[in-house]
Amino acid sequence: MSALPPIIQIVGYADSGKTTLLCALVRRWSAQGLRIATLKHHAHKQAETSALDAPALDLPDKDTWLHIQAGATGTGASSGAVSAVWTPGEASLEELAKRLPPADLILAEGFKRAPYAKWVLLRDPRDAALLEELNRVIGVSAAFPFSHPTLPVADRNDIERIAELALAAVRVDEV
Repeated sequence: MSALPPIIQIVGYADSGKTTLLCALVRRWSAQGLRIATLKHHAHKQAETSALDAPALDLPDKDTWLHIQAGATGTGASSGAVSAVWTPGEASLEELAKRLPPADLILAEGFKRAPYAKWVLLRDPRDAALLEELNRVIGVSAAFPFSHPTLPVADRNDIERIAELALAAVRVDEV
């Protein structure tokens, strides 16, 4: 079995801009010729039901659908009830990543506890506590004035800078 490509996680609390940033990065890197695959973790609890009765995770205007529209070569999702490959139970980031088509880089939305490089989005000053809970943080974007003594901080709208810092952190060779 071949090794997974580098994985960069986009993490933050609900409504922090994770999907917006992920899709912007997919567009940016795809335009440069990189093959980008994406994964999404749905942390929302669903009603007690069988996996076959669970609602679809990939619907128009929902995150995984938006990932494909942005140019991802493949995408997957997982919730507590069902995974995008429609197997019962929750799949790990690694299990989902192994099911993706070949890619140069995987962007994962969520999966906060997974051990990969993370770009963190902060909505307000209270969210900064998240930085103490996470491992492998490579950078931060905040919706308020923010600085950090050791981590790079980039404006959430500065996609070029975020893309540059994130790629450098995982050493992906651009094609």
